[in-house]
Amino acid sequence: MPVDQPTPGGPAEREVERAGRRYAVIVRTAVLLSVASLTLFTVPLDRSVAVVLALASWSAFYWGRASRVLVLDTAVIAVLCLGARWIDPVVLLHDSTSWVLVAVSITAVCHQWLCEPVPGFVLTVVLIAAYLAGSAIADPGGWTASLPLGLWTLAEAGLSRGLRVLVRKASRAVDRGTAVGERVRREAEIAAARRADEREHLATMHDTAAATLLAIGTGMVTGREPWLADRAARDLDVLAGRAELPEGQVDLAELLDEVARHSPVDAEIRVTEPICLPTRPAVALCRAAGEALENVARHAGVASAVVTLCRTGDSVRLEVTDTGRGFDPAAVPAQRHGLSRSIVDRVARIGGTAVVRSAPGSGTTVELAWHG
Repeated sequence: MPVDQPTPGGPAEREVERAGRRYAVIVRTAVLLSVASLTLFTVPLDRSVAVVLALASWSAFYWGRASRVLVLDTAVIAVLCLGARWIDPVVLLHDSTSWVLVAVSITAVCHQWLCEPVPGFVLTVVLIAAYLAGSAIADPGGWTASLPLGLWTLAEAGLSRGLRVLVRKASRAVDRGTAVGERVRREAEIAAARRADEREHLATMHDTAAATLLAIGTGMVTGREPWLADRAARDLDVLAGRAELPEGQVDLAELLDEVARHSPVDAEIRVTEPICLPTRPAVALCRAAGEALENVARHAGVASAVVTLCRTGDSVRLEVTDTGRGFDPAAVPAQRHGLSRSIVDRVARIGGTAVVRSAPGSGTTVELAWHG
């Protein structure tokens, strides 16, 4: 009947338990066969060979199923104890030099790593009782001299059990620390995802409704333009999350044509070939380019810009260039989100880079790059 304990929960504890059981079986088998081989020098050859062969056969059976045959294993060692008179003459000395006593001790010690405390205690008591019974059979008048050895074997089993408890506690502490670290990591990832969502939402607000309202408020449009209603409807769809995004690979040049059609300035798209990208980086690059065109309309003082798109190997470079009044990028206030959130941060979130090159009176170039 199996008396092995249930598998514990944490990964560190499970690994410690597996290692403990593995080494318990190895040590117990190695010690048992080593001490049994001593019979080749102390008892007649026919008996010693029979004992060694029997224990070797049992050990081969025991090797892969130790936790499930502990009761049977205890019975095998008990039989050795009861027959100690014929296979271990040293048992008459009632001291620790008896190889049968060593077999009892190593079995009791290793059983503590293969079963729960109560079965482990019961099996140890059975082994000690069998050893004392074997001593009584060998020496009916002096067997009581073996009682201290029995008590010491019980103490050895208790020390082994205590060591296992300490090791399990340490592994559980490792599991708790790992769980806390994992929880902190998950919370940090969630917080980072929330911040990214907030930044994306603010960038979307800036690119859509805020840009349209700013254009109306500053007089860039009168409110009667035929395209304004379509643009407002598109802004609402984007904010409501209803804007449809293509799946899989998309042609970045086609998306840029759509951006140019809705741009407040004349945008000349310069591209020599279709450039297909995954949807997420393609949309991010287009939205960043759209914000760059919005900035041309607001700040450059010109009515046109050039959008250049090219691919070099796995890299895609997108430039928005105007010949307007230019500005000093280092002097842009931190609260101005057009460059930071709508362009630089947005491209950074897809693993790309955004560089703004400008100077007063020299126009502006916004260079966007993505490396696939």
